[in-house]
Amino acid sequence: MEDLIFIEAEPADIGSFDFEPSLFHYPQHLKLQQEAGWKWYHALHPKNKRILASIYIHIDGITASTARRSPFGTVEYSSHIVPETLFRFMLFVEDCLRREGVRSLVIKTPPIHYAAGKASLLQTFMFNQGYRVINAEAGAVRFTNEPFVNGLNRLERRKLKKSEQAGLAFRFIAADQFDKVYSFIHNCRQQKGFHLSMSRNELEAAITQFPSRFLFSAVFCKDEMICASVAVRVSSDVLYLFYADHARTYNHLSPVVYLAQYLFEYCTDQGISILDFGTSATDGRPNFGLLLFKMRMGAIPSSKLTFEKTIDP
Repeated sequence: MEDLIFIEAEPADIGSFDFEPSLFHYPQHLKLQQEAGWKWYHALHPKNKRILASIYIHIDGITASTARRSPFGTVEYSSHIVPETLFRFMLFVEDCLRREGVRSLVIKTPPIHYAAGKASLLQTFMFNQGYRVINAEAGAVRFTNEPFVNGLNRLERRKLKKSEQAGLAFRFIAADQFDKVYSFIHNCRQQKGFHLSMSRNELEAAITQFPSRFLFSAVFCKDEMICASVAVRVSSDVLYLFYADHARTYNHLSPVVYLAQYLFEYCTDQGISILDFGTSATDGRPNFGLLLFKMRMGAIPSSKLTFEKTIDP
């Protein structure tokens, strides 16, 4: 068993991680979600000062959660930590929260394919320790280890060919022009009766804080923008298609497939192994049409679970 020290502290960029933290676990991103109220729990190797496990939790009275306004927040850990130590670390976090008077902890995990082996072990330990699933979403991810077209079914291949024949053009959009992309997607969602989870100002604040993590792109028919997307580099291995939509008048071409092809190629060029198409749920229920569309693009369902535990006094 490793001789690790378990620490409760304020979020800070200190020490060296023995794993790559996801963007949503950066202290700067936590402040974008909620300015104050965060605690940082981590397992530190006292000799080499390496952090082998980490979780950020927001405390609000008797309730606590790992993701205030982000897709996920969870325990991240090194492959060098032994299972028993990880198990004890989770109990340490629970004991700390109990002393704070917390009675309910919610942990929102990422799609399981982000790190399938680690996620399976962590979720098993959570069940062992009395956590229960309070929400389950069907995410969809596409691995980039084969050509994009190989994963498409016949329908989407035909639409992709139609897009090419129609002379559509893909372009990356500079960050200082993100307002055009945001406005386009916002209008598309409004026409369909939906809304965006982030306001223009909130998105701009995130871009300002993490300019290298956001990727904007669009598809044009001549000079008309007909499809656009906002993607987020969650880690070196994952590009998350945060927002994407197209004008309804171009449904027959399905330009999102055309756009996804170029984002897929970008991932391949950058050594990114997963293109995350995001959740396929609406108001907590499966959006079957959206999930099927993503599967037709070669994506595989990836469960995204939210856990809760009641902490006894």
